[in-house]
Order: sequence, then structure tokens, then C-alpha cells
Amino acid sequence: MKKTILTILLFGIMLFGISGCKTSNDFNVGGVSNIKTSNNDVSLSIKDQTLKNTGATLILTNDSDKLLYYDAIYEIEIKKDDEWHKINVEIDFNLPLFQVEHNSNKEIELNWEHGYGKLAPGEYRIIKEVYFDTQESKFYVSAEFTIE
Repeated sequence: MKKTILTILLFGIMLFGISGCKTSNDFNVGGVSNIKTSNNDVSLSIKDQTLKNTGATLILTNDSDKLLYYDAIYEIEIKKDDEWHKINVEIDFNLPLFQVEHNSNKEIELNWEHGYGKLAPGEYRIIKEVYFDTQESKFYVSAEFTIE
């Protein structure tokens, strides 16, 4: 049963387009984030020379001996007064499930302009939810970056 569900998820169940369009950094900064990220054999980074104020290429690295799962969903938070704050936007995502083999990595191209707009100068982090065996074992990884 798990294999059947996983197979269905791998090929995607629901497809939604990204909606909304912002042309400036007029998003609403929310409260302090409660998301704690970890780096237990899994890391997220930004590929050199790909960061723009409208997107970047992420590298999701799985240094474990297990298969890693993730989906298209991500969040961007902004640093204010030395604390991470949520950015209040609504974005619809495609919901296929992806995987990263053990001891390998996967590049993920992001264009956040339609949801977050062009980011103004500041400190940000991208957060992705990942898991090994089941969604109950989920945890978060992040990549911090600065827009100048």
C-alpha cells in the first residue's frame, strides 16, 4: 500500500499553477518564525552565481544512507532585528513528490517573483520541508542569502 501511494505521489496527484504576481517588494512581514531548521545529514544551499532578486538554484544535498523526499513547497523568510519573520504571501504549488538518492544531491530551480516579487535588499532564508521515511518524520532545512 505504501509503495502504491508513494508511486502515485511521485508522478503527482494534483497540479496547481503558481498564482498572483507582484512587481515590487510590497509583501506583508508577519510575526517571528517558529520554524527550526536542522542539518542532520541533509543540507540546502544556493548554487554559486545563480542568486537574483527573482530566484535562485538550490542544491539539496543528502549525505545520509537513506532516500530523501521533498515537494515543491518552500517559504522565504526575512531577517528583522536579528530574528526570522514570516512573509505573508499566498502561493499555490505543484504537488508532485521528488526524491534525492542517498549520498547525492539535486538542483532545484526557483522563481519566486510571482509570489514574493523582486526581493528588496536584505537578509533572507529559504525553507524546505523534507523527510526520509514518512511525513511524520519531517524536518526543515534552510539556505540563508543576502540580496544587495
